[in-house]
Amino acid sequence: MKSFLLALRHSPLRWLLVPLIALDLTLILARDGYWHGLWGDTGAAGQVPTLFLGVFAAAAAAWTSSLRRPPEVAETLSAMPRPGPQAELPRIAVVLCAFLVPYLIGQAVCFAVTAPSWPPGFTQYLGYLLLGVSSLLAATGLGWVIGRLLSSRWSPAAGGLGWLLINMAFGTDLSVVNGPARMQPDLMEISLHAAAALLLLVACLWLPYGPRITRVRPLPGLAVVLALVVTGAAAGSPVIDERHGSASKTCVKGRTEICLWPEEEKYKPMAQDVLARTEHLPRELAMPEAVHSLGLVYTMDRTWGGDFDLDSGSVWAMADGVTMAISAQTFAACRDKDFKGFEAQLKADDQSVLALERWLEKRLAGGGEPEYREEGMTASMEKAVETGKEMADRPEAEQSAWATATVRHVLEKYCE
Repeated sequence: MKSFLLALRHSPLRWLLVPLIALDLTLILARDGYWHGLWGDTGAAGQVPTLFLGVFAAAAAAWTSSLRRPPEVAETLSAMPRPGPQAELPRIAVVLCAFLVPYLIGQAVCFAVTAPSWPPGFTQYLGYLLLGVSSLLAATGLGWVIGRLLSSRWSPAAGGLGWLLINMAFGTDLSVVNGPARMQPDLMEISLHAAAALLLLVACLWLPYGPRITRVRPLPGLAVVLALVVTGAAAGSPVIDERHGSASKTCVKGRTEICLWPEEEKYKPMAQDVLARTEHLPRELAMPEAVHSLGLVYTMDRTWGGDFDLDSGSVWAMADGVTMAISAQTFAACRDKDFKGFEAQLKADDQSVLALERWLEKRLAGGGEPEYREEGMTASMEKAVETGKEMADRPEAEQSAWATATVRHVLEKYCE
Protein backbone atom coordinates (compact mmCIF):
# COMPACT_ATOMS: atom_id res chain seq x y z
CA MET A 1 0.00 0.00 0.00
CA LYS A 2 2.86 2.41 0.80
CA SER A 3 4.37 1.75 -2.64
CA PHE A 4 1.04 2.46 -4.30
CA LEU A 5 0.50 5.71 -2.39
CA LEU A 6 4.03 6.81 -3.21
CA ALA A 7 3.54 6.04 -6.90
CA LEU A 8 0.19 7.85 -6.88
CA ARG A 9 1.72 10.89 -5.23
CA HIS A 10 4.41 11.19 -7.90
CA SER A 11 2.21 10.33 -10.90
CA PRO A 12 0.64 13.14 -12.97
CA LEU A 13 -2.35 10.84 -13.51
CA ARG A 14 -3.67 11.79 -10.08
CA TRP A 15 -4.66 15.16 -11.54
CA LEU A 16 -6.98 13.38 -13.97
CA LEU A 17 -9.25 11.98 -11.27
CA VAL A 18 -11.49 15.03 -10.86
CA PRO A 19 -11.82 15.80 -14.62
CA LEU A 20 -12.54 12.13 -15.39
CA ILE A 21 -15.17 11.95 -12.64
CA ALA A 22 -16.78 15.08 -14.11
CA LEU A 23 -16.65 13.57 -17.62
CA ASP A 24 -18.16 10.29 -16.45
CA LEU A 25 -21.03 11.98 -14.61
CA THR A 26 -21.65 14.36 -17.50
CA LEU A 27 -21.98 11.50 -19.98
CA ILE A 28 -24.42 9.76 -17.65
CA LEU A 29 -26.58 12.68 -16.55
CA ALA A 30 -26.73 14.26 -20.02
CA ARG A 31 -28.70 11.27 -21.28
CA ASP A 32 -32.48 11.08 -21.27
CA GLY A 33 -33.87 9.82 -17.99
CA TYR A 34 -35.58 6.79 -19.54
CA TRP A 35 -33.09 4.51 -17.75
CA HIS A 36 -34.33 5.55 -14.31
CA GLY A 37 -36.07 2.58 -12.71
CA LEU A 38 -34.74 -0.02 -15.17
CA TRP A 39 -31.79 -2.10 -13.95
CA GLY A 40 -30.56 -3.10 -17.39
CA ASP A 41 -30.58 0.44 -18.78
CA THR A 42 -29.19 1.75 -15.49
CA GLY A 43 -26.14 -0.51 -15.72
CA ALA A 44 -25.70 0.29 -19.40
CA ALA A 45 -25.96 4.05 -18.75
CA GLY A 46 -23.22 3.76 -16.14
CA GLN A 47 -21.12 1.66 -18.50
CA VAL A 48 -21.35 3.96 -21.55
CA PRO A 49 -18.46 6.25 -20.41
CA THR A 50 -16.03 3.32 -20.56
CA LEU A 51 -15.72 3.84 -24.33
CA PHE A 52 -14.02 7.17 -23.60
CA LEU A 53 -12.41 6.13 -20.32
CA GLY A 54 -10.97 3.09 -22.11
CA VAL A 55 -9.31 5.29 -24.75
CA PHE A 56 -7.74 7.45 -22.05
CA ALA A 57 -6.78 4.39 -20.00
CA ALA A 58 -5.01 2.75 -22.96
CA ALA A 59 -3.18 6.00 -23.73
CA ALA A 60 -2.21 6.60 -20.10
CA ALA A 61 -1.07 2.99 -19.65
CA ALA A 62 1.05 3.18 -22.80
CA TRP A 63 2.64 6.44 -21.67
CA THR A 64 3.34 5.15 -18.15
CA SER A 65 4.71 1.87 -19.46
CA SER A 66 7.10 3.59 -21.86
CA LEU A 67 8.57 6.02 -19.33
CA ARG A 68 11.28 3.65 -18.07
CA ARG A 69 12.77 2.80 -21.43
CA PRO A 70 16.24 4.49 -21.26
CA PRO A 71 19.05 1.96 -20.73
CA GLU A 72 20.39 3.71 -17.66
CA VAL A 73 16.98 3.47 -15.99
CA ALA A 74 16.71 -0.19 -16.91
CA GLU A 75 20.10 -0.86 -15.33
CA THR A 76 19.10 0.98 -12.15
CA LEU A 77 15.88 -1.01 -11.86
CA SER A 78 17.65 -4.30 -12.48
CA ALA A 79 19.90 -3.52 -9.50
CA MET A 80 16.96 -2.95 -7.15
CA PRO A 81 16.62 -5.45 -4.30
CA ARG A 82 12.94 -5.92 -5.06
CA PRO A 83 11.95 -8.15 -7.97
CA GLY A 84 10.59 -6.54 -11.13
CA PRO A 85 6.90 -7.40 -10.64
CA GLN A 86 6.78 -5.73 -7.22
CA ALA A 87 8.38 -2.59 -8.64
CA GLU A 88 5.92 -2.52 -11.57
CA LEU A 89 2.72 -3.31 -9.69
CA PRO A 90 2.24 0.17 -8.10
CA ARG A 91 2.48 1.89 -11.49
CA ILE A 92 -0.16 -0.35 -13.05
CA ALA A 93 -2.33 0.11 -9.95
CA VAL A 94 -2.10 3.89 -10.33
CA VAL A 95 -3.37 3.70 -13.92
CA LEU A 96 -6.24 1.43 -12.90
CA CYS A 97 -7.12 3.71 -9.98
CA ALA A 98 -7.20 6.78 -12.23
CA PHE A 99 -9.88 5.23 -14.44
CA LEU A 100 -11.72 2.67 -12.34
CA VAL A 101 -12.52 5.18 -9.59
CA PRO A 102 -14.41 7.60 -11.92
CA TYR A 103 -16.19 4.66 -13.51
CA LEU A 104 -17.30 3.17 -10.18
CA ILE A 105 -18.43 6.57 -8.91
CA GLY A 106 -20.60 6.95 -12.02
CA GLN A 107 -22.07 3.49 -11.51
CA ALA A 108 -22.76 4.33 -7.86
CA VAL A 109 -24.74 7.40 -8.95
CA CYS A 110 -26.73 5.28 -11.41
CA PHE A 111 -27.40 2.71 -8.70
CA ALA A 112 -28.62 5.40 -6.31
CA VAL A 113 -31.12 6.65 -8.91
CA THR A 114 -32.76 3.26 -9.56
CA ALA A 115 -32.31 1.47 -6.23
CA PRO A 116 -35.23 3.18 -4.40
CA SER A 117 -37.78 1.51 -6.71
CA TRP A 118 -35.78 -1.75 -6.92
CA PRO A 119 -37.33 -3.14 -10.11
CA PRO A 120 -36.80 -6.73 -11.31
CA GLY A 121 -33.61 -7.63 -13.18
CA PHE A 122 -30.78 -6.65 -10.82
CA THR A 123 -28.49 -9.23 -12.45
CA GLN A 124 -28.65 -7.15 -15.63
CA TYR A 125 -27.16 -4.22 -13.71
CA LEU A 126 -24.39 -6.41 -12.30
CA GLY A 127 -23.58 -7.69 -15.78
CA TYR A 128 -23.13 -4.23 -17.28
CA LEU A 129 -21.18 -3.07 -14.21
CA LEU A 130 -18.73 -5.94 -14.57
CA LEU A 131 -18.57 -5.42 -18.35
CA GLY A 132 -17.28 -1.89 -17.79
CA VAL A 133 -14.63 -3.12 -15.34
CA SER A 134 -13.54 -5.79 -17.82
CA SER A 135 -13.29 -3.22 -20.60
CA LEU A 136 -11.06 -0.90 -18.57
CA LEU A 137 -8.80 -3.79 -17.51
CA ALA A 138 -8.37 -4.86 -21.13
CA ALA A 139 -7.68 -1.29 -22.28
CA THR A 140 -5.01 -0.86 -19.61
CA GLY A 141 -3.34 -4.15 -20.52
CA LEU A 142 -3.31 -3.33 -24.23
CA GLY A 143 -1.87 0.11 -23.57
CA TRP A 144 0.82 -1.31 -21.30
CA VAL A 145 2.05 -3.70 -23.98
CA ILE A 146 2.05 -0.92 -26.62
CA GLY A 147 4.08 1.24 -24.25
CA ARG A 148 6.74 -1.44 -24.09
CA LEU A 149 6.98 -1.57 -27.88
CA LEU A 150 6.99 2.15 -28.73
CA SER A 151 8.63 5.28 -27.41
CA SER A 152 6.85 7.65 -25.04
CA ARG A 153 6.37 10.03 -27.98
CA TRP A 154 4.15 7.67 -29.96
CA SER A 155 2.81 5.15 -27.48
CA PRO A 156 -0.05 7.26 -25.97
CA ALA A 157 -1.53 8.01 -29.39
CA ALA A 158 -1.07 4.40 -30.51
CA GLY A 159 -2.65 3.07 -27.32
CA GLY A 160 -5.70 5.34 -27.39
CA LEU A 161 -6.28 5.03 -31.12
CA GLY A 162 -5.74 1.27 -31.01
CA TRP A 163 -8.37 0.80 -28.34
CA LEU A 164 -10.84 3.02 -30.18
CA LEU A 165 -10.35 1.12 -33.43
CA ILE A 166 -10.81 -2.22 -31.69
CA ASN A 167 -14.19 -1.09 -30.38
CA MET A 168 -15.30 0.44 -33.67
CA ALA A 169 -13.94 -2.03 -36.21
CA PHE A 170 -14.63 -5.41 -34.64
CA GLY A 171 -18.13 -4.87 -33.23
CA THR A 172 -17.26 -6.30 -29.82
CA ASP A 173 -19.45 -6.18 -26.73
CA LEU A 174 -16.77 -4.23 -24.84
CA SER A 175 -19.11 -1.23 -24.77
CA VAL A 176 -22.88 -0.98 -25.18
CA VAL A 177 -25.25 1.95 -25.62
CA ASN A 178 -28.29 0.67 -23.74
CA GLY A 179 -29.49 -2.39 -21.87
CA PRO A 180 -33.07 -3.29 -22.89
CA ALA A 181 -34.92 -6.02 -21.04
CA ARG A 182 -34.77 -8.29 -24.10
CA MET A 183 -30.97 -8.48 -23.75
CA GLN A 184 -29.22 -10.27 -20.88
CA PRO A 185 -25.53 -9.86 -19.99
CA ASP A 186 -23.89 -13.26 -19.47
CA LEU A 187 -22.20 -12.95 -16.08
CA MET A 188 -20.07 -16.03 -16.65
CA GLU A 189 -18.79 -14.85 -20.04
CA ILE A 190 -18.11 -11.35 -18.73
CA SER A 191 -16.25 -12.81 -15.76
CA LEU A 192 -14.06 -14.77 -18.18
CA HIS A 193 -13.38 -11.54 -20.09
CA ALA A 194 -12.34 -9.83 -16.86
CA ALA A 195 -10.16 -12.78 -15.87
CA ALA A 196 -8.43 -12.76 -19.27
CA ALA A 197 -7.76 -9.03 -19.03
CA LEU A 198 -6.44 -9.46 -15.51
CA LEU A 199 -4.18 -12.25 -16.74
CA LEU A 200 -2.76 -9.88 -19.34
CA LEU A 201 -2.02 -7.26 -16.67
CA VAL A 202 -0.30 -9.86 -14.47
CA ALA A 203 1.84 -10.98 -17.42
CA CYS A 204 2.79 -7.34 -18.05
CA LEU A 205 4.41 -7.22 -14.60
CA TRP A 206 7.25 -9.40 -15.89
CA LEU A 207 8.01 -7.38 -19.01
CA PRO A 208 11.58 -6.00 -18.90
CA TYR A 209 12.42 -2.32 -19.07
CA GLY A 210 14.69 -2.66 -22.12
CA PRO A 211 14.46 -0.13 -24.95
CA ARG A 212 13.80 -2.67 -27.70
CA ILE A 213 11.52 -5.65 -28.09
CA THR A 214 14.56 -7.83 -28.84
CA ARG A 215 15.46 -7.60 -25.19
CA VAL A 216 12.26 -9.29 -24.07
CA ARG A 217 13.09 -12.50 -22.28
CA PRO A 218 11.44 -15.62 -23.75
CA LEU A 219 9.25 -16.57 -20.78
CA PRO A 220 7.71 -13.13 -20.05
CA GLY A 221 7.34 -12.49 -23.77
CA LEU A 222 5.54 -15.78 -24.31
CA ALA A 223 3.30 -15.10 -21.31
CA VAL A 224 2.30 -11.70 -22.69
CA VAL A 225 1.64 -13.09 -26.17
CA LEU A 226 -0.54 -15.85 -24.75
CA ALA A 227 -2.35 -13.38 -22.50
CA LEU A 228 -2.98 -11.10 -25.50
CA VAL A 229 -4.38 -14.01 -27.51
CA VAL A 230 -6.66 -15.06 -24.65
CA THR A 231 -7.82 -11.49 -24.06
CA GLY A 232 -8.45 -10.95 -27.78
CA ALA A 233 -10.40 -14.20 -28.08
CA ALA A 234 -12.46 -13.32 -25.02
CA ALA A 235 -13.14 -9.79 -26.27
CA GLY A 236 -14.34 -11.14 -29.61
CA SER A 237 -16.91 -13.49 -28.10
CA PRO A 238 -20.42 -12.11 -27.45
CA VAL A 239 -21.39 -11.52 -23.84
CA ILE A 240 -24.86 -10.00 -24.36
CA ASP A 241 -27.47 -12.64 -25.15
CA GLU A 242 -30.95 -12.22 -26.60
CA ARG A 243 -33.68 -13.45 -24.30
CA HIS A 244 -36.46 -15.62 -25.68
CA GLY A 245 -39.80 -15.01 -24.06
CA SER A 246 -40.75 -14.88 -20.39
CA ALA A 247 -43.19 -17.02 -18.43
CA SER A 248 -43.77 -14.14 -16.00
CA LYS A 249 -44.47 -11.36 -18.50
CA THR A 250 -46.43 -8.34 -17.27
CA CYS A 251 -49.65 -7.67 -19.19
CA VAL A 252 -52.01 -4.70 -19.03
CA LYS A 253 -55.56 -5.35 -20.27
CA GLY A 254 -57.99 -3.08 -22.10
CA ARG A 255 -59.64 -3.37 -25.52
CA THR A 256 -56.47 -5.24 -26.33
CA GLU A 257 -53.63 -6.46 -24.12
CA ILE A 258 -50.15 -4.94 -23.93
CA CYS A 259 -47.53 -7.36 -22.60
CA LEU A 260 -44.13 -6.28 -21.27
CA TRP A 261 -41.03 -7.94 -19.88
CA PRO A 262 -41.07 -8.19 -16.05
CA GLU A 263 -38.10 -5.80 -16.05
CA GLU A 264 -40.24 -3.24 -17.92
CA GLU A 265 -42.69 -2.86 -15.05
CA LYS A 266 -41.94 0.86 -15.09
CA TYR A 267 -43.84 1.15 -18.39
CA LYS A 268 -47.14 -0.22 -17.07
CA PRO A 269 -48.61 3.29 -16.58
CA MET A 270 -47.58 4.13 -20.15
CA ALA A 271 -49.36 1.01 -21.40
CA GLN A 272 -52.46 1.90 -19.37
CA ASP A 273 -52.53 5.37 -20.93
CA VAL A 274 -52.23 3.95 -24.45
CA LEU A 275 -55.00 1.44 -23.77
CA ALA A 276 -57.21 4.15 -22.31
CA ARG A 277 -56.91 6.03 -25.62
CA THR A 278 -58.13 2.96 -27.51
CA GLU A 279 -61.46 2.97 -25.65
CA HIS A 280 -62.95 5.71 -27.79
CA LEU A 281 -61.67 4.52 -31.16
CA PRO A 282 -64.24 3.73 -33.88
CA ARG A 283 -65.49 0.16 -33.71
CA GLU A 284 -64.49 -0.34 -37.34
CA LEU A 285 -60.91 -0.63 -36.10
CA ALA A 286 -60.38 -4.27 -35.11
CA MET A 287 -58.34 -4.90 -31.97
CA PRO A 288 -55.61 -7.58 -31.87
CA GLU A 289 -55.71 -10.11 -29.08
CA ALA A 290 -52.41 -8.88 -27.62
CA VAL A 291 -49.45 -6.62 -28.41
CA HIS A 292 -46.00 -7.62 -27.14
CA SER A 293 -42.70 -6.00 -26.33
CA LEU A 294 -39.89 -7.13 -28.63
CA GLY A 295 -38.61 -10.62 -27.90
CA LEU A 296 -41.64 -11.89 -26.00
CA VAL A 297 -43.35 -13.96 -28.71
CA TYR A 298 -42.33 -16.57 -31.25
CA THR A 299 -43.21 -15.22 -34.68
CA MET A 300 -44.37 -17.01 -37.81
CA ASP A 301 -40.90 -16.71 -39.39
CA ARG A 302 -39.48 -18.79 -36.54
CA THR A 303 -37.79 -15.98 -34.67
CA TRP A 304 -38.46 -14.30 -31.35
CA GLY A 305 -39.99 -10.91 -31.94
CA GLY A 306 -42.79 -8.58 -30.94
CA ASP A 307 -44.62 -5.42 -31.91
CA PHE A 308 -42.55 -2.64 -30.35
CA ASP A 309 -39.31 -2.00 -28.51
CA LEU A 310 -38.77 0.34 -25.58
CA ASP A 311 -35.02 0.74 -25.96
CA SER A 312 -35.34 4.50 -25.48
CA GLY A 313 -38.47 4.52 -23.33
CA SER A 314 -40.53 6.31 -26.00
CA VAL A 315 -44.33 6.24 -25.87
CA TRP A 316 -44.20 6.67 -29.65
CA ALA A 317 -42.55 3.25 -29.94
CA MET A 318 -45.39 1.63 -28.02
CA ALA A 319 -48.01 3.65 -29.90
CA ASP A 320 -46.49 2.61 -33.23
CA GLY A 321 -46.51 -1.07 -32.23
CA VAL A 322 -50.16 -0.95 -31.16
CA THR A 323 -51.05 1.02 -34.30
CA MET A 324 -49.47 -1.50 -36.67
CA ALA A 325 -51.13 -4.40 -34.84
CA ILE A 326 -54.55 -2.70 -35.11
CA SER A 327 -53.95 -1.93 -38.78
CA ALA A 328 -52.96 -5.51 -39.54
CA GLN A 329 -56.05 -6.83 -37.76
CA THR A 330 -58.40 -4.31 -39.39
CA PHE A 331 -57.15 -4.93 -42.91
CA ALA A 332 -56.55 -8.66 -42.54
CA ALA A 333 -58.77 -9.28 -45.56
CA CYS A 334 -56.23 -7.45 -47.72
CA ARG A 335 -53.75 -10.24 -46.99
CA ASP A 336 -56.02 -12.90 -48.44
CA LYS A 337 -55.49 -14.19 -51.98
CA ASP A 338 -51.72 -13.56 -51.98
CA PHE A 339 -51.91 -9.95 -50.77
CA LYS A 340 -53.81 -8.82 -53.86
CA GLY A 341 -55.56 -6.12 -51.84
CA PHE A 342 -52.28 -4.49 -50.85
CA GLU A 343 -50.99 -4.83 -54.39
CA ALA A 344 -54.06 -3.04 -55.70
CA GLN A 345 -53.52 -0.16 -53.27
CA LEU A 346 -49.89 0.07 -54.29
CA LYS A 347 -50.79 0.11 -57.97
CA ALA A 348 -53.37 2.86 -57.40
CA ASP A 349 -50.92 4.78 -55.15
CA ASP A 350 -53.66 4.94 -52.52
CA GLN A 351 -52.08 5.94 -49.20
CA SER A 352 -55.27 5.87 -47.17
CA VAL A 353 -53.96 3.18 -44.81
CA LEU A 354 -50.76 5.14 -44.16
CA ALA A 355 -52.77 8.27 -43.32
CA LEU A 356 -54.97 6.24 -40.96
CA GLU A 357 -51.91 4.71 -39.26
CA ARG A 358 -50.27 8.09 -38.68
CA TRP A 359 -53.51 9.46 -37.27
CA LEU A 360 -53.88 6.50 -34.95
CA GLU A 361 -50.23 6.57 -33.86
CA LYS A 362 -50.39 10.24 -32.90
CA ARG A 363 -53.65 9.72 -31.07
CA LEU A 364 -52.39 6.76 -29.07
CA ALA A 365 -49.19 8.63 -28.21
CA GLY A 366 -51.23 11.45 -26.72
CA GLY A 367 -50.44 14.05 -29.36
CA GLY A 368 -47.35 16.08 -30.07
CA GLU A 369 -44.66 15.49 -32.65
CA PRO A 370 -43.15 12.03 -33.35
CA GLU A 371 -39.78 11.25 -31.77
CA TYR A 372 -38.39 10.06 -35.09
CA ARG A 373 -37.91 11.34 -38.63
CA GLU A 374 -39.26 9.55 -41.68
CA GLU A 375 -37.11 9.37 -44.80
CA GLY A 376 -37.36 7.99 -48.33
CA MET A 377 -41.05 8.79 -48.75
CA THR A 378 -42.79 9.67 -52.01
CA ALA A 379 -44.84 12.83 -52.39
CA SER A 380 -48.11 10.90 -51.96
CA MET A 381 -46.83 9.24 -48.80
CA GLU A 382 -45.70 12.55 -47.31
CA LYS A 383 -49.13 14.02 -48.04
CA ALA A 384 -50.83 11.05 -46.37
CA VAL A 385 -48.64 11.37 -43.28
CA GLU A 386 -49.42 15.06 -42.93
CA THR A 387 -53.14 14.37 -43.43
CA GLY A 388 -53.13 11.77 -40.67
CA LYS A 389 -51.23 13.99 -38.24
CA GLU A 390 -53.48 16.97 -38.94
CA MET A 391 -56.61 14.86 -38.47
CA ALA A 392 -55.45 13.83 -34.97
CA ASP A 393 -55.79 17.48 -33.85
CA ARG A 394 -59.39 17.89 -35.00
CA PRO A 395 -62.57 17.41 -32.91
CA GLU A 396 -63.41 13.87 -31.78
CA ALA A 397 -66.52 13.52 -33.92
CA GLU A 398 -64.69 14.61 -37.06
CA GLN A 399 -61.84 12.17 -36.35
CA SER A 400 -64.22 9.25 -35.85
CA ALA A 401 -66.17 10.00 -39.01
CA TRP A 402 -62.97 10.30 -41.08
CA ALA A 403 -61.43 7.09 -39.64
CA THR A 404 -64.64 5.13 -40.20
CA ALA A 405 -64.96 6.35 -43.78
CA THR A 406 -61.30 5.54 -44.48
CA VAL A 407 -61.57 1.97 -43.16
CA ARG A 408 -64.73 1.31 -45.15
CA HIS A 409 -63.21 2.82 -48.29
CA VAL A 410 -60.16 0.54 -48.16
CA LEU A 411 -62.09 -2.61 -47.26
CA GLU A 412 -64.78 -2.11 -49.88
CA LYS A 413 -62.45 -1.06 -52.71
CA TYR A 414 -59.44 -3.32 -52.21
CA CYS A 415 -60.10 -6.08 -49.67
CA GLU A 416 -63.38 -7.74 -50.56
